[in-house]
Amino acid sequence: MTYDKFPIDRITLDLHEAILDNGGVECEQVPDIFFPEDLSTPGQSSMRIMATDTAREICMRCPVMAKCLQVGMYEDFGIWGGATPEQRKGIKRKTLN
Repeated sequence: MTYDKFPIDRITLDLHEAILDNGGVECEQVPDIFFPEDLSTPGQSSMRIMATDTAREICMRCPVMAKCLQVGMYEDFGIWGGATPEQRKGIKRKTLN
């Protein structure tokens, strides 16, 4: 699978349609925890870890997780489809090899 074959607009639209079909998703209730990079000031490392762990737990029970991860493959920040930016980079490297 290569990521350049999927236009991001189509993937994003598919995700939004899936969210609507499911009547919404839990991450919409607490969007800030899905961007733990914002917690980067000194003394916030434990908050960043807790936000990341909580976001990933929410993702693991989400019915649109796979579609969200597809969108996340084009994103540099945030938790998308249960994956951190570093994890998504690893997925891309494995897929391209």
